[in-house]
Amino acid sequence: MKKKFTIAGIFLITYLVFLLATLPAAFLFNKLPIPKNLSISGVTGTVWHTNVEQVVLGGTRIEKITTELSIWSLFTLTPKVFITFGDSFIAGPEGELELALSTEKAQVSNLKLIVKANEIAQQLTLPLPVSAQGDVEVMLDNVEIDLQKNNQCIAAKGNALWSKAGLIALEQNIKLGKFSGDIGCENGALSLILSPKNNLGLTFNAYLRKGGRISGNGFIKPGAKFPQVLNDVLPFLGTKDNQGRYRLNF
Repeated sequence: MKKKFTIAGIFLITYLVFLLATLPAAFLFNKLPIPKNLSISGVTGTVWHTNVEQVVLGGTRIEKITTELSIWSLFTLTPKVFITFGDSFIAGPEGELELALSTEKAQVSNLKLIVKANEIAQQLTLPLPVSAQGDVEVMLDNVEIDLQKNNQCIAAKGNALWSKAGLIALEQNIKLGKFSGDIGCENGALSLILSPKNNLGLTFNAYLRKGGRISGNGFIKPGAKFPQVLNDVLPFLGTKDNQGRYRLNF
């Protein structure tokens, strides 16, 4: 009798795995609650291997997304998905990451992201038309989001780098050198703290909050390496304080 129950159990598990393996990914996405500022289109494949033509989050468009669900992670009750997106021949971010989900938290690890600096610049409110040059590279070892406390950031470790940074402003090609920063968590928000070692004398903290809302604040304090061509831009930033700094925020 035990042998019959064992065979029946194995058959049932095999059948359920077969159903999951052949379940269309589009069916699953149609059942998920999608935030208002998130748009997903062109979903094909199965839950094990999914292709998504395009995702639009706020003003950012991500294309050519592929996901692979690890079958072994299901036994730990923390499904893990491997995700890649974009490529060097199309506009938008390019990268890869691992996403693990439980009832309590979402964990992103081994994230590698490359985005054109100009795509970031065009989403900022700036005092004059500016085009940014170069790529911004983001490397995240780990990010943990608490799903039971309004999607707060509870742990993060990583860094961002804008090497060979440059701007085109006032019909001038301006070389800025290198910018780097550390990524962490601050008061429930994902934070980027810029290193003050840069040619602009720029100190800046940026925050990514619930719902994809971005904010930031800091100062520019022109020094010996400050590009002379940008001196004409400083009055657009307002009046400098008693420490010779111009305030920035968005």
